[in-house]
Amino acid sequence: MTDRTYYRALPTVLLIEQARHSGDELTIALGERLEEYDCDAETIADLLEDNKNLDRRIDALRAELNGLYAQLEMN
Repeated sequence: MTDRTYYRALPTVLLIEQARHSGDELTIALGERLEEYDCDAETIADLLEDNKNLDRRIDALRAELNGLYAQLEMN
């Protein structure tokens, strides 16, 4: 099985091609959608900003989860 690190290292064109031929319906649909994207500088900047926002949200949720785990351990 190929891991995420391998896929992250692929050029975008090859990653999309892998997705479109993966056999997994969600992955195929995402690959098709990505293929339609116009990869201009504005689109890329928007996607990078979205990723930063999602990373911040994930960090906040992890911190909240860790706080809840700590509360459970005290009880």
